[in-house]
Amino acid sequence: MDFSDRKQGPGDTTRQSLLHGIRVLAWARAIRWVGWGLGESLIPIFIVTFSHTYAQMGLFSSMVEIVSLISLPIIGIWADRLPARTLVLWALILYPLVGISYFLAGVFGAAVFVVLARAMNGFTWSLENVGIETYYRRAVHHSKIAASLGFLDTWSNAAWIGAAAAGMLLVSFIPVHYLLLGISPFALIAYLVATRAQKDSGHALPEGKKRRFIHSYRGTLTEWRSWDSRLRLLSALVLFSSIINAIIDFFLPIDAYLAGANLPMVVLLAIFAAVPSLFGYRLGRLVDARSKFGLISLGLATVALVMSGIVIFPQFAFKLAAVFIMGIVLELFSMVKGSLVTTLGPAATYGVRGSAFESIITFGDLTAPLIIGIAIDMLGFSKLSYIISFIAIALGCIYRIGRWNT
Repeated sequence: MDFSDRKQGPGDTTRQSLLHGIRVLAWARAIRWVGWGLGESLIPIFIVTFSHTYAQMGLFSSMVEIVSLISLPIIGIWADRLPARTLVLWALILYPLVGISYFLAGVFGAAVFVVLARAMNGFTWSLENVGIETYYRRAVHHSKIAASLGFLDTWSNAAWIGAAAAGMLLVSFIPVHYLLLGISPFALIAYLVATRAQKDSGHALPEGKKRRFIHSYRGTLTEWRSWDSRLRLLSALVLFSSIINAIIDFFLPIDAYLAGANLPMVVLLAIFAAVPSLFGYRLGRLVDARSKFGLISLGLATVALVMSGIVIFPQFAFKLAAVFIMGIVLELFSMVKGSLVTTLGPAATYGVRGSAFESIITFGDLTAPLIIGIAIDMLGFSKLSYIISFIAIALGCIYRIGRWNT
């Protein structure tokens, strides 16, 4: 797969090495996601055993995002000043602590280890994701960035789906916390693979100028204030995507489980939700070639229809169809976000701009489970679904009326 700039000369060996590096990092993530795939789809059910209300479930779920939100501004500064590969390696060497914490939670029945696992996951995921995306933006020409990120998503999710299918068979014989322990060895293998990626270069600060701790947060606020209307509308889409993601990844599996679905059926829901990511490369090419905001409008209309359908057709079969369709929409939105974050700003601030968007994503992922959990406790799932459908239609009209050539 060729992600290079056509204007690149054949003698540019540094660029060629970086292009090799994006494949190496894609393989490293795919290997790490094998460990996650074994048990990740059962984390919502694992959390249920430590919770008493939907709001409490949402709080446990949001622990990842709480830590991410705190750490992302600092990680963004690191990404601009350090080789992005270094951030990825730091994350992979820390990831085994996540699997160990989940395992200890299951062995001792102690919620504190769930909190530790999700807190550590919040930091390591932010570190790895900003690192990989910054590396890709430095290595790949901007006209092909969505396709390259789609390439990353396709292979890593293919590995995850294969592992989840294995987990679906193993969960009848092996406790969930043993499956979650699989996170640890695969992260270490991924670390060894990632060391083979070519080292990239950050942007050094001017001599005599130091970046203090508080400046990382100030830099994120400055970045937000500098955005134009397109980036701000993209932020609204990111926040809404967090709500949809929480519905299909967390609350629909719990709803299905409480309605009588067994653990393999819950894993099957997660697999159906993940399959659309296999089309990441194709969707990325579509995003590179078409109007971004037109695609967003179409995706939002689809979300409105599916959320209304969940209420009308509560059967498990429709839930499978719903998570698949909304998975395609979320993958499309992810490719749009990756493309616009790259093109709507200078290359020197890829890290800060990327981490600023990751902060918005994290804020959405943090608040969405809490808001949805409280809303379900107060209104019920059906009324909430109709509210989400109305919001999707309203946002879709805004993007459609805008008519940006982006």
